[in-house]
Amino acid sequence: MKTKSLKYLSILLMSISVGKSYAQISYDVKGTIKGIPSGTVKLAAYHEDDRTQTIVDSTAISNDSFEFKGKIVPQLMSIIVEPGNYSFKVFVDGSDVVTADTTGARHYDYTKYGMDKGAIITQFSETGSPNYDDWMAYENDPGQKQFDGAFADLDKKFKAVGNDIDAQYKVRDELDSVEKLKQAWQKQKIDQYVAQNPSSVAGIYMFDQLYMFVSGSMSYADLDAMLNKFTGEATKSPYYDSLVASRKRLKAIQPGSVAPDFTLLRRDSSKFTLSSFTKGKYTMIDFWASWCHPCRQAIPHWKEVYQKYHAKGFDIVSVSDDNKWSNWTKAMNIEKMPWTQVDDRFSKKNMPADVGSLYMTAAIPFYVLLDKEGKILVYTNDEAKIDAKLKEIYNE
Repeated sequence: MKTKSLKYLSILLMSISVGKSYAQISYDVKGTIKGIPSGTVKLAAYHEDDRTQTIVDSTAISNDSFEFKGKIVPQLMSIIVEPGNYSFKVFVDGSDVVTADTTGARHYDYTKYGMDKGAIITQFSETGSPNYDDWMAYENDPGQKQFDGAFADLDKKFKAVGNDIDAQYKVRDELDSVEKLKQAWQKQKIDQYVAQNPSSVAGIYMFDQLYMFVSGSMSYADLDAMLNKFTGEATKSPYYDSLVASRKRLKAIQPGSVAPDFTLLRRDSSKFTLSSFTKGKYTMIDFWASWCHPCRQAIPHWKEVYQKYHAKGFDIVSVSDDNKWSNWTKAMNIEKMPWTQVDDRFSKKNMPADVGSLYMTAAIPFYVLLDKEGKILVYTNDEAKIDAKLKEIYNE
């Protein structure tokens, strides 16, 4: 299974939603910054729902110092320093003292991707925040660091294979294997922490960050069980609400549920509606993209499956994750897939495709098999599970 996002670029999303009214606390953040004698310091919240950022406070730097005061829901936030778009993250949850130094900051430039450029401050500290202390203890735990060497070696190996796509994906499979080991360690560590600190905002934040990367493999039962462990302040956090919303979406796509309906465009720009297509036949929704190597590798197999079962009442609809129509049509011209093809819609800037999000396809290729009534039979990234179900359906 290959992730759609470039997670190995370590672009981490800090989740927060301020659209709802939450119980707020007073905060007083006093800080010093070295390397920028004058300028502006901003306090910013990131919104996972639409991947936007909101400036909630702003103040001038005076004698290398600044101070924020106000009311806020306890959360991890960005401190942004101008000029230079320097930034670092701290927990804002009361009376906190932060120090930062621009020396050694990691500069980046994502302007070619439609994003900004700036620098991540690496030399900083925060005192007065138990949430921050617990978060840093988790981040710097030797258990986390044990995987760094393996990732570094595989990164070198990936660069060494050059433009060999097959070789690249073999290395990516190795990266995925190490990533899964790390995620298993993280889940165990978070379980231990939450058992002792069920009301901790740091705990729900830890799990929220982990869930971003394991949402495609965590079952509804496991997510539900995890959320039921939290109490008190943790359940009043926007991180908790974000996870509850994910649980609701995940419940809607469990086997036995009617598949969420959608309307997308075919190649000729005519409209395709799932509910009008699935009546009276078994249908597999195939989530793929022209740029997805394992998706393209799977196509010959699905051609065989389609030829074998189509006359018996089986059909396929492929939903492409391509945001450029030309890339999609070029791939279709090459692959010549005989079943229905539609292209997903990107209606929100900087957000994943609409239908892929509706079905929570954190990775592609991904498959959803529906029965004759449009109910979900199989929801999986494993084509073998689709094959097994079809053999069962057709008594093979």
